[in-house]
Amino acid sequence: MDGFRRNRHACANLPRLIVASTMSAKRARVAVVLYLLLLQFLYSWSWSSSDVLRPLFRRLYGLSLAQAGLAYSAQVGAALIGALLVGRVQHRAGRKHTLSLVAAGCGLSLAAGALVDGLAALFVQRLALGLFMGAVFPVTVGLVVDMFPPGQRGRLASLVDATYFSAVIALGWAAAALIPLDWRLLFWPVGGSLVLLSFGAHLLALAAHPEDHPRDAPRARDLFAPPLRAQTLALTAMISVNACGHQAFVGWLTVYLSEVDRVSAAGVAATLTASYLGSISGCFVWGFVVDRFGRRAGGRGLIAAGVFSAAFVLLPAPLWARQVAVFGFGFAFAAIATIGPWLAELYPARLRAPATSIFQWGRCLSLVAPPLTGFLAERFGLPAVMTLAAVAFAMSGLIWRRLPETHHQAWRSTVLQPNLSGR
Repeated sequence: MDGFRRNRHACANLPRLIVASTMSAKRARVAVVLYLLLLQFLYSWSWSSSDVLRPLFRRLYGLSLAQAGLAYSAQVGAALIGALLVGRVQHRAGRKHTLSLVAAGCGLSLAAGALVDGLAALFVQRLALGLFMGAVFPVTVGLVVDMFPPGQRGRLASLVDATYFSAVIALGWAAAALIPLDWRLLFWPVGGSLVLLSFGAHLLALAAHPEDHPRDAPRARDLFAPPLRAQTLALTAMISVNACGHQAFVGWLTVYLSEVDRVSAAGVAATLTASYLGSISGCFVWGFVVDRFGRRAGGRGLIAAGVFSAAFVLLPAPLWARQVAVFGFGFAFAAIATIGPWLAELYPARLRAPATSIFQWGRCLSLVAPPLTGFLAERFGLPAVMTLAAVAFAMSGLIWRRLPETHHQAWRSTVLQPNLSGR
């Protein structure tokens, strides 16, 4: 009789326990998303500093256009190494320790930028910074894919990436305000915040490893197995061409505005703000689009980005009209923010980490773009070089449209049904 009462009591409490467990899992996921948003904001400030502060680097260290582009090349080359290594580090050390290491490494490397005194030191500092920043994207995408259902991944990835553009807006305005006072203030506070954030990783409710944690560490060369080789090569080409276009247009945007159009620092900051406000808006729209219509829908955004970038450079117009064009470019280009979950879904779960590192492969292959476009700009002018970006964006979008679709489920079943598994 006592056993019957205990069983009845346990059964009566079962719904309450299920609700409590579900609420605990939701709170854990909310905490992870908030952490990733803050990490992404500080990471984005660090990454985009090589572009936004390029005129400052030229003035401080007496660099040519080609030399100024070398800093970005060093950053991207090191980011590839970091993206390839993070899967093995996470396999051995676990997620919390990896997150902590990545945040601390980014912070210390960025803070070291305040000590740079020439081209050689700038090159070394960007190498160190890129090594840790290259690990951020694979770790972030892995958490989003593991903890959320397919119908929410596009919007979550876009939400995280929207903080990238918010950070660039903040950096642009901070540069206009702080460079006349002390340019080092652009490095110390954010670097210190990243170091503090590294301790917060240990407070997150994360499993040490994904549920499908393989016995052997994943290898990038497995992505080139015969059934996957053509797909991997096409993805690498797509991201490489897109990154080259980004460097040809966005990478030289501040230099073009300040040195060709002779726009004031406030005007440059306003133009960057227009671009990234467009990108923030586009992130939310494209996240919904790829969750509703499939991952390949993002290719249309890159094609539209090519149209807007060409309009910005080629059409004679006052600054406000160019700001409208650059807003449209930012909105369209934001489609690339949805690429993370798609990369992870295209491959078996055990290859998720190296699959998401393909994003850094493409960036690395584009590292020749800054010095090459700088060389061409010195001979043919920045407008001619920046116009090439339109072709690159269109090619990238067309490749995206030709690759496989991974999100075939009905929208209502994936979006409206809650995910109670924590994956």
